[in-house]
Formats: sequence, structure tokens, C-alpha cells
Amino acid sequence: MPKKTKENIEKSNKKRSVKAKTDITKSTKEDKFSFDEEIVIGLKRIDEPVVNAKERKKADKDKKTKSKSNKNKQIKVSKTKVDDSVVIKSKYLENYEETNNKPNESKKKDIAKKKSKKNDSRPLTKKEQLAIKKKKIIFKFTKWITLLAILIGGIIYAMLSPIFNITNIYVEGNLKISSETIISLSGLSINENIFKFRTSDVTDKIKENAYIDKVEIKRKFPDAVEVNVYEREATFALEFGNGYAYINNQGYILEITDSNAEFPILEGYKTTTEEIKEGNRLIETDLENLGDVLKIMEAAKSVDANISDLITRIDISDNSNYILTLAKEKKKVYLGDTTNLSEKMLWIDKFLELEKKYEGTIYLNVNLNNETPYFREKI
Repeated sequence: MPKKTKENIEKSNKKRSVKAKTDITKSTKEDKFSFDEEIVIGLKRIDEPVVNAKERKKADKDKKTKSKSNKNKQIKVSKTKVDDSVVIKSKYLENYEETNNKPNESKKKDIAKKKSKKNDSRPLTKKEQLAIKKKKIIFKFTKWITLLAILIGGIIYAMLSPIFNITNIYVEGNLKISSETIISLSGLSINENIFKFRTSDVTDKIKENAYIDKVEIKRKFPDAVEVNVYEREATFALEFGNGYAYINNQGYILEITDSNAEFPILEGYKTTTEEIKEGNRLIETDLENLGDVLKIMEAAKSVDANISDLITRIDISDNSNYILTLAKEKKKVYLGDTTNLSEKMLWIDKFLELEKKYEGTIYLNVNLNNETPYFREKI
């Protein structure tokens, strides 16, 4: 193709494009743009302006409510996010603890049992309750039967075994009564089983002797018995027939003998001869008078001369006028009752010094506030 024709074609094209542009600009100027008829990409549709004030207020309220609901939704969403994060963290920690602190199988079983017990909150039926009670009763019954069987078996073994045969009997606390006498009274014997006797029977047998006040029996396993004895002590004597009956401070009759062991002799007692037996006790009136005698002896010991050692007889027939006999000093003392005993003992001590060489009687059964005691020599 020739060059001229090409250039002509290009020029004609340029002219055509210029005309098209001019036509478009003219049409835009002539025609107005409307948002209702045209759709523009990227721009929102603008509503017509609200004319009334009421409608404006409603619109504002609607906007506020929408904004509050949007905020609440945002807060809920944030809370759910936080909770989810906490749950995730707690699960992560549990997994971490389980991996690092692996419990034993027994601990796992205990935990599972506890959980099952907690979850098992179902009330028991009557049949189940009765079954549980029966099981408990059977368990208790079998337990007591086994215990009884063990005890009976142990007793039989102890009764038959020679290991528990007595080889030694020890007696302690005895002064007056010999150990041989106490052993013979007890009824215990060597090679006897240590479980065959009762301690109460043995104590009763030993206490048949009036001198024995208390007895304690102790088994010293496997083959010995200890007998602890507490004896009574004779302090006074009673004239009984051609002999004497020894008594202690409590009025128990300990022994009946032909000789007097230099105890003060009580005269004028009211206990009958039939009642004077070893192991018996004086009657009530004699016991009351014996209490006064003990007061007299205590007061006599308080004096320097120790007058209690000089008293050989005490007449208790009249509790308003006790009569003392001082055989070595060859004197009698009419003491009166038990009032002003310390002062009376001082008078006795004084008369013993003044009337040493003379046999006679000291009269103290007077009113010491108004009268003075006196001594009367025996003619």
C-alpha cells in the first residue's frame, strides 16, 4: 500500500475520535445526573432528608439502641473469648500436671471410687439395707466366735502346760506370823498350776488368822506367787479366865494365851466371855472406852517421864473415872474423864517425884479449876 493512503487513514481516525469526545461532553452538559436513575459503584444511597422533628428524634433513639446492642454484643463476644482462653489454659495445666505428676494406679483407683461414691447418690432400698445389716451381724458374730475360741484355747493351754506350775511362793510384810504359817493358811502348793486358784479364796484363808489385816496376792509369771501381808499389832490385853486375850487399837481380839507380854491390861470390859474369840471384836461400849484409853496413852507419852511405860492396868468400867495402875511406882491414879489430860499428866509427873518413896493413890478426879489434886498414902 502507498504511504499517502496510510497517512490519510490515520488522520481520518483522529478526526473521528475528536468528534466523539465533543459529542459526549455536549450530552453531559445538556443532561442532568440523577442518583435515583443511575447506580454508582462504591457509593451508598443517600436517603432523603427527614423533615419532621419527631421523626428525627425517633431516628436518633434507634441509632442509640443499635449502638448499645452492638456494644453488648462486642462485650459478650470478648467474654466468650476470655472464657475460652481460661478453659484452654486450665485444660493445658491439667494436661501438664497429669504428664509431670503421674499418680500411681492405686491413687487413680481411689479417686475413681470417690467419684463413683459421690455420683452414686441413689437412696438404698429396704432389701439392700436389710442385706447390709445381715452382713454386719454375720461379721460381728463370726468375730466374737473367733475371739472366744482363741480365749478358750489359750485358757486350756495355760491350764495344762507345765510352764505355769508354781515353783516359788514369796511372803512379804509378816513380822508376827511366820511365812510357813501363811503359806499353809493360803492353801497354795508347789507344782500347782498358777491359774487354778482364785486370789479372793486365798486372801480369805490367810485372813482367818486374826493378826492378818490385809492380804495382796500377785502372780509372777510364769511360775511364782507373791503374798503381801499387813499384820495387826497387839497393844492391850484382857484378863480372860486363867489367861489373857490380846487386842489391838481397833478392838480386834488377836490371840488368847496363858501369858502376858507386858501389855497394859484392860479391866472392867463388858464383852462377854462367849464373844471373846480370835478374830472377833469388842462390843460397842468397850470400843468407845477403848478410844478414851488411846487418848490417855497419847497424853501419857507427851510427858518427859513417859508415863505410858509405867501404866500396867486401866479400869474402863466407869468412863467418868478411869483408874490407872502404876505397878512399879506402887501407885494408883483416879484420873476422872478425858478432859484436861495434858494438865493431869503433869500432875502425875509431879506426884511421882514428890511421893517417890510412898505407896498410895493420886486423886485427879476433881475440878481442876476450883480444886487441887492430892496424894493419899496407903496405910
